[in-house]
Amino acid sequence: MSDVDIRDFFRLEDALPCEYKLISSDQIATQDPETLFDYSEEIQLIGQLKMLQRQGKGLLERVDVQNAEMAAYLKNLDQQVELIGRRVLFNEIQTPDNFRSELIDLSVGGAGLCIEELLPEQSYVALRVLFDEGAWVLTCFARIRYSRMHKGSRQYRSGIEFVSLPLEYQKLINRYLLNRQTEARRAQIRAEHNNELL
Repeated sequence: MSDVDIRDFFRLEDALPCEYKLISSDQIATQDPETLFDYSEEIQLIGQLKMLQRQGKGLLERVDVQNAEMAAYLKNLDQQVELIGRRVLFNEIQTPDNFRSELIDLSVGGAGLCIEELLPEQSYVALRVLFDEGAWVLTCFARIRYSRMHKGSRQYRSGIEFVSLPLEYQKLINRYLLNRQTEARRAQIRAEHNNELL
């Protein structure tokens, strides 16, 4: 499936907590978006945990083939670490000074940024987005395509287009969208089934 197809069909309305910084176009060419944000120890810990989990996934699959009981124990430990990471992330999101903006209508190509100021069209921002269910952080650049007052709110909605988004992040976003769509479809099927029983 092409990038255009992905942008056309995979888009969700989840509101993801985020923060942003207005930047110049020169900064996109000369800086890494990670360097434009201050990371708390909690967010750094989450990043380290997720990296260790990714590294251990292949090892765990090999152990599962050789020793099912050991693999079951290690999977249990992995789930415990996942729960700790999610709790740390939840506490970080609740910090009032951080992540006061929201990213909505996410797709691989861009999203809607809900903020309290009107951003100039064709300006650039650095973004840091928290994906609470997967407990990972997306840090990237984006271009403002338009800005207008958000309906029924005092906030502005800026349509953004991701700029030079690494392939790894594109795959992570796509996987997140597919998982959320699968969950939504299962919930719809359950609701329809329950209605038939009534």
